[in-house]
Amino acid sequence: MKKSLYVMIMLATLFTKISLSAVTLEETIKLSLKNNKDLLKAKEEVEIYKQSYKDVKGNLFPQLSLSGGYQYKYNKLPKALVPEIPPLSAMLTPLATSDDQIIAGYIDNAFTNLVPERESKTYNLAGNLNFKQVVFMGGKLIHGINIAKKLYHLQEKKYYLTRQEIIYKTIDLYYKTKLAKKVADIQKDAYDLANKHFKQVQKMYDEGLVSEYDLLRAKLEVCKLEPLLLEANKNRDLSKESLAKFIGIDDMKFTLDTDFEMPKIDSIGLNEALQKGLKQRMELKLADLAVEVNKVQLKYQKGNFLPNIGISGEYGYYGSTENSFKKDNFGTSYQIGVGFSMPLFTGFSNTAKKAKAKHSLKESILTYKNLQDMIKLDIKNSYKQLQKDIKAVKVQKENVKLSQKAYQIAQTRYQNQLSDQLEIFDAQLQLKSAKLNYLNSIYHVIIDYNKFKKSIGENLYKEVKDEK
Repeated sequence: MKKSLYVMIMLATLFTKISLSAVTLEETIKLSLKNNKDLLKAKEEVEIYKQSYKDVKGNLFPQLSLSGGYQYKYNKLPKALVPEIPPLSAMLTPLATSDDQIIAGYIDNAFTNLVPERESKTYNLAGNLNFKQVVFMGGKLIHGINIAKKLYHLQEKKYYLTRQEIIYKTIDLYYKTKLAKKVADIQKDAYDLANKHFKQVQKMYDEGLVSEYDLLRAKLEVCKLEPLLLEANKNRDLSKESLAKFIGIDDMKFTLDTDFEMPKIDSIGLNEALQKGLKQRMELKLADLAVEVNKVQLKYQKGNFLPNIGISGEYGYYGSTENSFKKDNFGTSYQIGVGFSMPLFTGFSNTAKKAKAKHSLKESILTYKNLQDMIKLDIKNSYKQLQKDIKAVKVQKENVKLSQKAYQIAQTRYQNQLSDQLEIFDAQLQLKSAKLNYLNSIYHVIIDYNKFKKSIGENLYKEVKDEK
């Protein structure tokens, strides 16, 4: 109860923090890992395979079962079914000898036991302890346990992959939301610049320095940018809503920090990346584990041609009486045996199962080799794309500086009536495009860097305990 209350308090504190301050990437990932249903489902799958492994492993131990019962029986017969037979000893003459009387007494007892009583009560009590132990199953039991264990570890690795994918998607949505916010800000700046220019032209028109066409052209530029601003604001809100749903937050009051800068990128060469990827990629470990499972499966099928041996035993304790139970009313019984069975002919069924296991093993080996080639290609593509993105950021950053300088020059030239408005509009467009391209280039570096780390098997969120 105290633990549950503590968790509720911590969650309330976290959501309060989210509502009042900027959400960091770390907090976003934590919420995503906590609330994502696909990840929770994958975790339950791990537990299912874990319990299946324990279930199969339990067959190694002796199987004991206890059974027992108590029975009370009352029986009342109709008079017609209970004949009255006079005792033979009462019909003897006075001349009967003592031997005759003894014989007559035995006969009376015999008839008495043969004739049922009109009313009878019987009490029965019994108990049995059964024991079974597998001694040898052609190795199938041990191999079956190994298969269950490997499937359990395979599911753990699948959970890790699901977790990595959730983290990657969270990072992508997080920075998409920040990018949408930045784009909206840039559109707002462009709109404000156009509006500022329009007011300046309005003033110059009033002073008779420019024509009415220049005034209308400046106003048209403001009107043209307004729907772009509305579209950017809509995309910003939709991105924020998508992120909130993905990480499991209903409250839309949260904000993101405004930092949108180049991440710190670890220096690593392509050859080193390839070596790391082939060593760390969980998909390769899964494929290798699948090969191991199929190897054990082949050994399991070979066990179908070997005998099965088992031990069984039973101990019984029982008693029956017409009155109360006493020590002398109980009896015991026990037995122990060794069982043996061996298939002689199964219509080639076992042979087919063995052949199928061989082909499955070959297929898994080919899958592993093919996956190696695909992972190498994935690492090369991710590496080259990242290098290209890093260079693009430098180019776009320089373009922003040049565009800002060009806009300042165009504005000065127009104020001094050395150029027309088209030069200013073009400079504004170039500045806005340069800023958008620069932000997009940073976004691509962030996402592609995480994609690259993912391609070489790096944990995308090392602050969380690695659950491989």
